[in-house]
Amino acid sequence: MEIGHSLAPPPVAVYNRLHFKQFLVSGSFMNGFGMVRARAERNGYDRALAIACLIVLGFTLYCVLPKVVDGTGATGLDFSCFWSAGKMALDGHAATAYDWPRLRQAIIQIHPSLNYAPFPVYEVPIPFFYPPFFLFAAALLALLPFPTAFWIWSTAKLLCWALVVSAIRPRFAVLLLAFAVPAVLYDFIVGQSSLLAASLLGAILLTLDRRPIVSGFLIALLIFKPQYGVLLPLVLIATGRWTVFITASLVTPVLLLLTGLTFGWDTFEGFREAAVFATTQFHLTGTLAWYKLQSVYGVLRFAGFGYGSAMALHVAVAAAAATWTLIIWRRNVSFAVRAASLLVATLLVSPYFAIYDTALLALALIFLMNAPMAEHGSLLSNRSELRIGFGVLVLAGFTYPVALVPVGPFMCATLIAMIWMRCRQPGVKSDLAYG
Repeated sequence: MEIGHSLAPPPVAVYNRLHFKQFLVSGSFMNGFGMVRARAERNGYDRALAIACLIVLGFTLYCVLPKVVDGTGATGLDFSCFWSAGKMALDGHAATAYDWPRLRQAIIQIHPSLNYAPFPVYEVPIPFFYPPFFLFAAALLALLPFPTAFWIWSTAKLLCWALVVSAIRPRFAVLLLAFAVPAVLYDFIVGQSSLLAASLLGAILLTLDRRPIVSGFLIALLIFKPQYGVLLPLVLIATGRWTVFITASLVTPVLLLLTGLTFGWDTFEGFREAAVFATTQFHLTGTLAWYKLQSVYGVLRFAGFGYGSAMALHVAVAAAAATWTLIIWRRNVSFAVRAASLLVATLLVSPYFAIYDTALLALALIFLMNAPMAEHGSLLSNRSELRIGFGVLVLAGFTYPVALVPVGPFMCATLIAMIWMRCRQPGVKSDLAYG
């Protein structure tokens, strides 16, 4: 009986324990755990980053919501400019929207506090210097009372932002990141148009190859914020995307024609004069504080450089950024890397961009999540890069209103470093364009 018992197979429980010990000793457990972590990293899952986004977003809502509810802080200050311009267009005097003294009187009716400190409206004007095409949106919003129009405008922008971000990277954690960056907060508070323009530029990149006609039509719509599209014609020509280029070239004159017929041809002259006025205020006289300009030009003026030297250096950086972007688009690299390079360079080219325009950098960071990583030879892991990028966008974004210094170029440099590391990794194959 004893001999027969010893030759019998071990019980199932004993066998499972022995197999589990061998599994641990052989290292298969660690290899399997490493494979799971690697797969999760490739899929963009990062619990720590998601938690950090929730904390930042919660802190932002805690600080901002009370001011929005009680009406302090001049919520919708920039939007009041759009709404007042739309009101003038509805009254049949669209060109007067570019007349600053008359526009100022309309804005003060919405925000009476502009007559008093800390809003010296005489020293810091809020002119309407958007192309006349933007009056279509402004007039439509002006059909509604100002508070209702502001909330509809804000909701529409946030919805467009969420849709584009989800199309680029359909992950809930990525959506949290997109809403946690300070640029979204700043755009919402003043009611700016940068978030809408950033969403539009993201949609252009998403449809660039699979929906070229749609992409060209969207480029034509971007004429309401032309500094966002300054590099697009160069990229389209350099990469031979002629369908997109021709579509945009045909649709843009049609939109301008409709604008002139609807609001009058004198609006184009008013826009020209307003653009000259804005250039004088923002680039020459320093009426707008230099720290509010997040461009290379703004940093140099903030540092004490004169107009000539600051603009010359800015043009040199802009030319280098444009050349760098074209080189990347001509290389066999991931489309996500190409898209990110265009978004970052767009901010470096324009001498005038504000803190809310850095939403483009958040979009670039989200595109980089789709860029393939080499298994070996990279300085940092994909997860580490994304954490650093998000950390810089958040810390620099919240440092800006406290330190009152331009932080845009530093944020752009961080994203450029991330793009450079993706481009130099060996063994990374180009992905297919998506859209």
